[in-house]
Amino acid sequence: MAEDLYLRTYVDSTRKPDVLSLVEILTAKENWFLSNLGKTAALETTHQTQTDTLRAAASAAVAEGGDYTMLQRTTPTLMPNVVQIVAIPFAVTKTQQQIQHYHGQNELSRQTTKALMDWGNAAEFDLVRSTYVSGNSGTAPKMNGIMRGISKSTTYTLQTSGVAFTASILRGLMKNNWDNSNGDVATDIFVGSYLSNAIDEFTNKSYTVIDGSNEKSIVHAVDVFETGLGKVRKHNHRYIQSSDATGRVLGVRPEKLKIAYLQKPFIDTGLARSGDYDKRAVVGKMTLEIRNQDSNQFSEGYNIG
Repeated sequence: MAEDLYLRTYVDSTRKPDVLSLVEILTAKENWFLSNLGKTAALETTHQTQTDTLRAAASAAVAEGGDYTMLQRTTPTLMPNVVQIVAIPFAVTKTQQQIQHYHGQNELSRQTTKALMDWGNAAEFDLVRSTYVSGNSGTAPKMNGIMRGISKSTTYTLQTSGVAFTASILRGLMKNNWDNSNGDVATDIFVGSYLSNAIDEFTNKSYTVIDGSNEKSIVHAVDVFETGLGKVRKHNHRYIQSSDATGRVLGVRPEKLKIAYLQKPFIDTGLARSGDYDKRAVVGKMTLEIRNQDSNQFSEGYNIG
């Protein structure tokens, strides 16, 4: 075929690139606890809650005209947690802010928006998984997150590695929770993707639904698991299962957990600079307030394939 002399686009290096101005954030945002737990104020770097108990229920009958026998009383005990400083610092050069970008935004503003999202993810991660560090000797203080903060002999279960998570195990966890919490059981359970699928298989249900437009869909999911000892809503959460060797199940009663802020998150613009750049940091100071360990539960050791 004879060569033609048509001027085609594909050899033209002066073409203006076709780039969508929208920047898609590929990293997931996870903030259920940060958004849904109640908020209180911390007044000092060690934040403590007080708990107390009633006497064991038993007969309190006395003889007519008889002298009273004094009963032992208790005083509150303190449950401390430390305030953690969560910070996302960053710097953007003036040149980076002055040049044009496909997205059409000022890069300092865009990075600030991203840092706010990063702060939320970091705070959520530690609310769930952090382990207590006092902050002595210059180390960064870390609060006890929910998993560690609620765990004690009656609220924590470690299964033999590789045990399949089943409906009977969840019923057993609910029974144990009810027995030890005097009825204030967990109302929400949080799992990773593998155990979420396992829970969906509990009832082996598969319904075909036809709506008004005759569109067919298959529903094969469990949103609420109910027993005679309580009802829990199932949530998928990325930080429950984070490179852990075995599966984890976290059961919480949200009203018994609060976020105590010493400083709510803000954008710190007062960082000193000595060059052609701007420094910023998203900073917040917070801790987890645990009002009742017994209303929550945490178990691990389950098979995740």
